[in-house]
Amino acid sequence: MINTWYPEINSDVLQKLKMRYEDSLKENQHSSFIKVFNDKFRSEYIYNTNAIEGNKISEYDTAFIINSQTFLSEYSAKDNMEVLGSNNAWNYVLSKPEVSTYTLKQIHKRILFFDVENAGVFRNIPIYVGDKKMLNEDLIEEAISKLLKPLKNIDIFKEVADFHLKFENIHPFVDGNGRTGRMLINLQLISNGFLPVNIKFNDAGKYYRCFRQYDISEKRGIQEMFNLLTKYEYEQLMAFNELVKK
Repeated sequence: MINTWYPEINSDVLQKLKMRYEDSLKENQHSSFIKVFNDKFRSEYIYNTNAIEGNKISEYDTAFIINSQTFLSEYSAKDNMEVLGSNNAWNYVLSKPEVSTYTLKQIHKRILFFDVENAGVFRNIPIYVGDKKMLNEDLIEEAISKLLKPLKNIDIFKEVADFHLKFENIHPFVDGNGRTGRMLINLQLISNGFLPVNIKFNDAGKYYRCFRQYDISEKRGIQEMFNLLTKYEYEQLMAFNELVKK
């Protein structure tokens, strides 16, 4: 599959960049720059995934909260807890658990740890996103079970794009579906040897457009999500490989 936004990006190009990344990782596994690279990604990712959902904490302050494990009084308690919850969920994702119902509930439980009633629990009420009614609550268990089949590894990014769009249309939780879904994207990518991607707050319009397109045409929605994910993966791999050269 080819990225229709950037035709130079396709699955073959990403596979070649991945091979360079894996070789570099082996050669530099004890280098401090890898920790710096990963720590920088962590704070940027947690800032953006929360900002997309309306969290007001700045990128700089997100990094401070992660590193200090303390609240900043100028923000709401909920915003602070969302940063800590996402950070804990990210630690869990980095352990590369198998993608399963248990795993996605554990991710959600960490993200929404401050909502004891709903954390890690599929919703039992109807829910709307805008005017759109999401999947009926009594169909969630079956839909998630069908969705959580192993990737075929034919075109990872196409499969992950399709998975994410389907997951968000199931919307299995009362809250935290977007953050959980984006964690699952990265779990699938790192489990297949790729770098995680950071869907940026500034690209929220493009990200949500994928869902609108998917409602019109599954093919168009998957193509746009594929475009977005492969663009970010390409940038991540290029950044890592350039850093190694230095």
